[in-house]
Amino acid sequence: RGNGRAMIIIPEINTVVILVPRTGTSTLRRAIAEIYPMSMMIYRHMEADGIPIGYDRWHRVGVVRNPVDRLWSLYKFLRKFGGDYDSAYIETMRSSVAMPFDEWLIHNRIPFTSPYDSSGRNRFWPGYTVRHPLPENRKSQEIYLRPDLGTEVFRFPDRAGLFDALKLPLRHDMRYNSTEESPPPELSDDVWQHLKQWFEWDFKASF
Repeated sequence: RGNGRAMIIIPEINTVVILVPRTGTSTLRRAIAEIYPMSMMIYRHMEADGIPIGYDRWHRVGVVRNPVDRLWSLYKFLRKFGGDYDSAYIETMRSSVAMPFDEWLIHNRIPFTSPYDSSGRNRFWPGYTVRHPLPENRKSQEIYLRPDLGTEVFRFPDRAGLFDALKLPLRHDMRYNSTEESPPPELSDDVWQHLKQWFEWDFKASF
């Protein structure tokens, strides 16, 4: 596991940032850290209904991305996954994408974020706790963002508005953990049916 924690709490502006995987969160949290040195990075990818008591009264914000683009980005990211993480976790993540993208969209059962040890050694990383440990190919961004709890949601193409709301400079040279830009493969009708079943909210919210 890495050393980062990222359900970001910003005391100066009383805001909680929900960081949905593959929505530009690494860039966002670094920008926040530069401008708000007192910000607290508590969880890596906790959902809005897991905000600690007290901070759950604060304004919350987050980004929604087209679900196909988001999952394609995650798939490419995991194919080359590495860095400052536990070796068993790296192997688990890489093995989860050892299949074509369209098959992964339907058949993957391995959660991306979980505090439990991938090597079976009973280790536990509390910073990676989530309330809904679902695999990303079945986990709607609505579960992360919970707009019904008052989260202000910004579309991925309009995330400059989030930077403005947080009083952050939007620097185009800041891109962390981004993958090579390429369109997702053509998907079958069965895959689209699967996507529409699990990501109806995502499609509506991201367009």
